[in-house]
Amino acid sequence: MNRLQRWRFLALLIALLLLIAVYPLLQSVYAERLLLDALLTVVFITALFAVFTKPSLRVAALLLGIPTLLGVWTRYVLPGAALPSVAAGLHLLAAAFLGFCVATILRTAYNEATISADSVYGALCGYLLIGLAFGHVYCILELLAPGSFLGNEAFKTQVQSEEWRRFQLTYFSFMTLTTVGYGDITPGSDAAKGLAVVEAVVGQFYIAVLVAELIGKRVSQVISGQPPGSAG
Repeated sequence: MNRLQRWRFLALLIALLLLIAVYPLLQSVYAERLLLDALLTVVFITALFAVFTKPSLRVAALLLGIPTLLGVWTRYVLPGAALPSVAAGLHLLAAAFLGFCVATILRTAYNEATISADSVYGALCGYLLIGLAFGHVYCILELLAPGSFLGNEAFKTQVQSEEWRRFQLTYFSFMTLTTVGYGDITPGSDAAKGLAVVEAVVGQFYIAVLVAELIGKRVSQVISGQPPGSAG
């Protein structure tokens, strides 16, 4: 149990990489919707146990995470759950849960006296969770105001598909977060442009603040002669 607790962020990182990197490779082989929902569920459950170690925080996370997962899987037995208003609500809960994860990871990194390999994994998890959270926010915007994002002909014809929209706007989110910006998908409304600016700023601020925090603590460890990950 101690070993599992020690490498909790590594488990979350693996779950995130499965969702972000493995899903695009397997979506043409397996049922696209089922695979996406299954991997998203793995991320939520792993985040619940990896990030929220305090009971009070875990209760708050459950209030956000459980309704989201119930909504995701209820759609298979209740077709009405796929209504745009319901889907927008689920995306909102998912974005709130992921944002709560990021805030908790930042708080954990700030409160830790020393850094370890798992601390670095946690920092990377936080960065990836920001991209996923904004992906859900973009889905809400596209659902409420169709045409908020522009792309090629394939994007225009397939954007009505929930799974396709979720994947493409998550891709756009990470391109914005990393400031790569290939330009194949672009904001088509002022609201979308504003959100893209916010995400780009948040991404750069996250890296600057967290890297400075980790480097400062690492330097302090070296000066004091503590091995990485040791308790003060």
